[in-house]
Amino acid sequence: MKAIQTKNIGLDLGRFQLQSVSTAFPAEKITAIIGPNGSGKSTLLKIISRLLAADAGEVFIDDMNVKMFRTKEFAKTLTMLPQSKELLLQLTVRELVSYGRSPHQKRFGYKMAAADEEIVNWALEITGTVKHADRMYHTLSGGEQQKARIAMSLAQKTDILLLDEPTTFLDIAHQFDVLEILREINQQYRVTIVMVLHDLQQAVKYSDYLVAMKKGNIAAAGVPEDVLTSAFLKNVYDIDAKVKYEDGYPLIIPAIGNVAKDGTGG
Repeated sequence: MKAIQTKNIGLDLGRFQLQSVSTAFPAEKITAIIGPNGSGKSTLLKIISRLLAADAGEVFIDDMNVKMFRTKEFAKTLTMLPQSKELLLQLTVRELVSYGRSPHQKRFGYKMAAADEEIVNWALEITGTVKHADRMYHTLSGGEQQKARIAMSLAQKTDILLLDEPTTFLDIAHQFDVLEILREINQQYRVTIVMVLHDLQQAVKYSDYLVAMKKGNIAAAGVPEDVLTSAFLKNVYDIDAKVKYEDGYPLIIPAIGNVAKDGTGG
């Protein structure tokens, strides 16, 4: 079953173009969008989430064109967490997470019902941020801030969660914390997750499906072991490397002298 489908998405931003992008993201699975910098990964997420309008093509969620959703109904269907940005708002973590309930309230600033409070508490618990609930958000480390932002997204309680580079700028421990939280959300609550990742090994380990992009096009799509191959690395990243899988985890072994493009080795 396809949770999200794009058909012939086109966008011309001058120096960059999306070119008739058609792909699908399976329901109740984790999909990682991978590819070199500037390949269109974040742009595609923004189009799916209606943060950016395409010049051509259509996006469907459960066979319904996203243009047909009312704004509030769309916010109850899909959550988009953009790339991490430093927030200096004077908010506690609990107050930040509570913003996730906004689409479910009658009006902004309306006192939350007990059911909303329970969902906020659930989001704090499952992300391990409940211990920081009364701390000011801007005093947290980068990793804890990202968990709080994910908690806010989870409090929105949608069936689809999009995340743009959720592990960028985090140390390795917090990267794995975040990815483990997302896997738990997917496995326990069957939330469809689509995330942009740069680390190919993490993408394989934590995803059921990969969509690879290159220069505004879909370069490959499928289960991780079918996508991430030596031929794929050469075609998409221009890297000569072997890929060996051990217990489902890829080991990428660059060829000797692969780094230098001028043939001088090093």
